[in-house]
Amino acid sequence: MISKAFEVADHVIIGVMKDNALEKLHKICRENVEPYERRVKKLLTYVSELLNIYTNKTFKIVSISGPYDIVLEKNNIDYIIVSDETLPRAVMINILRRQKKMKEIKVIIVPIVKDIQGRPISSHRFRVGEIQ
Repeated sequence: MISKAFEVADHVIIGVMKDNALEKLHKICRENVEPYERRVKKLLTYVSELLNIYTNKTFKIVSISGPYDIVLEKNNIDYIIVSDETLPRAVMINILRRQKKMKEIKVIIVPIVKDIQGRPISSHRFRVGEIQ
């Protein structure tokens, strides 16, 4: 999804959930989620590799407390990159933006990557040990 964002936008905003916000979620194995600083460091490594491909692009990593933080605060967001699983959230974001008289965000759906058995590869499956 991040590479798609760099493909379509000149400036990319990447939201990373704060540690204290993760504690409020009822996710299975959330204790296996790496600390915020480590997640940001890995993200910076990945993005620096992308910038070798997508030159003249800029980015900003922001800490978020929930799925609506940035997208309901900034009117100059043009795209949101989602999977089929997160599409309903993007639809809700645009509903909330319309209610606030903000412009809608163009939704770009990226296919979910699947393993050889056809199951989605996800961070959840890594955390519960299904994928090494």
